[in-house]
Amino acid sequence: MDFSEIIYEVKAEMFKNSIVPPENIIIDGQFHRFHIQGSKQSSKDGWYIIYHDVIPYGAFGNWKENQSIKWCLKKQGQMSKKDRVYYQLQMVRVMGQRIALRLEEQTKASMSASSLYLKTSPANPQHPYLLRKHIKPFFAHQQDDLLVLPIRDFSGKLWSLQFIKSNGKKWFLPNGAISGHFIPIQLNPIQQRIKILLCEGFATGATLASACPDACVIAACNAGNLKPVAINIRQQLPNATIVICADDDRLSLKNIGVIKAQEAAIAVGGYFIKPDWPEGSPNVLTDFNDLECWLLSKEEAAA
Repeated sequence: MDFSEIIYEVKAEMFKNSIVPPENIIIDGQFHRFHIQGSKQSSKDGWYIIYHDVIPYGAFGNWKENQSIKWCLKKQGQMSKKDRVYYQLQMVRVMGQRIALRLEEQTKASMSASSLYLKTSPANPQHPYLLRKHIKPFFAHQQDDLLVLPIRDFSGKLWSLQFIKSNGKKWFLPNGAISGHFIPIQLNPIQQRIKILLCEGFATGATLASACPDACVIAACNAGNLKPVAINIRQQLPNATIVICADDDRLSLKNIGVIKAQEAAIAVGGYFIKPDWPEGSPNVLTDFNDLECWLLSKEEAAA
């Protein structure tokens, strides 16, 4: 089979898995990165590696979604026993290469994050985003008009950064490790029975920290990371009270914020809470910071 036929089959499999393939696919047994449609224009979260062997094989996926799809021109049921064993061994090698490459990229990103964070200064409490959200900076730093938020593990190692512009636009340091890590917001002296509030975003966490000064508050960056972070908390602090503070994505078909928060709470024997919406509150509000800002606006209007 020539390369054009292999490329056609690889692209078809990518489409099947909701990935728009790059225009050009190179079959050389090397990792290649490409832009995923719908993601930030400069990002290259897509990846693939294709081998031209007796039976062509490889893998592809999306780094950001932690997606990894194995591909082979033949289905395993159509292979001889010898070919099937050979293919399985090769895929173990490919997946090992993928993990090694990802770790290398994350390590480089961690070094970049540390260097950049050290060059920044604690955020100005008058930063427009902080004022609009009615929150304190906590551990946020600032570079020009950007808020710079550290993303750490439980040893304190800095793995990545989140950036927030004055207008609220957010993005992460490319290739930084997020899964299982968090933005520290309020870190009181750690005790075995301490209460830990875990939420999705920085603004929500900052609101919770001001409301609960005796609790530790950390932000998981996204709903899908609530469970990995909660599990890490439980492993580090077996007796801690863990409260998962959900975003209430009530306008979406699937309320992912609530679903993922409940899954996290169940996984660690923790508690689950979500905003208690007052009568008359707009249904576009989703988190505890939204609720706080809306209540403050009502007070200001009534004054």
